[in-house]
Amino acid sequence: MKNALIAIIKTAVTALLFFFLFRKTNFQEFFETLRHARLDILFVGFFVLWLGHYMCIFRWRMLMRPLMPVLSIPSLFGIYCIGLFFNLTFPTAVGGDVVKMYYAGKPSKRFAQSFAATFLDRDAGMFAMMIIASVATVIHPVSLPAIPVSLIVWSALIAFLLANIAIFMPSWHRRVTSFLARARLTRVARKIDAISSVFQVIGKHRDILLNSLAISLINQSLVISVTWIMAIGLNIDVSPHYFLVFVPVITLISMIPLSLNGMGLREYAFLSLFGAIGVDRESCIALGLLSSILTIVSAIPGGVIYIFFRNRSDVEHIAALETDFS
Repeated sequence: MKNALIAIIKTAVTALLFFFLFRKTNFQEFFETLRHARLDILFVGFFVLWLGHYMCIFRWRMLMRPLMPVLSIPSLFGIYCIGLFFNLTFPTAVGGDVVKMYYAGKPSKRFAQSFAATFLDRDAGMFAMMIIASVATVIHPVSLPAIPVSLIVWSALIAFLLANIAIFMPSWHRRVTSFLARARLTRVARKIDAISSVFQVIGKHRDILLNSLAISLINQSLVISVTWIMAIGLNIDVSPHYFLVFVPVITLISMIPLSLNGMGLREYAFLSLFGAIGVDRESCIALGLLSSILTIVSAIPGGVIYIFFRNRSDVEHIAALETDFS
């Protein structure tokens, strides 16, 4: 019931955002922009996106090694695709990361370890994205009217670093679990304590953490280049350095859980940022929509694979794990 209500609210918000987005759009120019798009270049963008996805599997596998038995590349590839499917096509509270954590941890029953590896996989990707954006704002500062881009980027980076310092500091975890125990939330305290101990294990393997960050920097560069390639395919002439700053900001905005998979929010972010540097409204919206469509299309194979993975007990266990780790 709760998931259905969330889905309905997000659908309504998405529809409202698109209504306001297209209300002032010249549809003739919008469809002209799409009609003159270079399909061959857009296909290159799709290929680069999947190349980035494949790199993520090796990063995820690397982070698993110190914690749990590692699955084969084909198995992890299938699980990763299922995670994309849940992340991008399901409007429910069941996230793709929880699904990945469950299926990766299912053979060994090491769900806390699987959670840590999956969390750190996402964590490394986010850190790399913010590093790229922060460096780009230093090398080539971006100044937009009424949009404090540099402040957004650096504030996100500082908040991210503080959160990670807290995760890897045992003293912080002791304070949290002690507080929860005094509040009679002993079950929650035990789970946090178990997960904390796993993070302390991976924290001792600095070579793995550094290698995962190196992979993430390459991967995020590919992800950013996908948007740049799509812009070229739409005949949008914008300097590449803007994409290094704008794409991470757009990613952060689209992660706000207000609409279906960030749709509507993502397009508004494209319009606000690229429109501020002179790109016309119709091209901004076309680029944002293509970004959303490309991401959703890349998740379709995961839905096909999920048919072969799924059984009723899995659905129940995933729901229970979502409650535990939310």
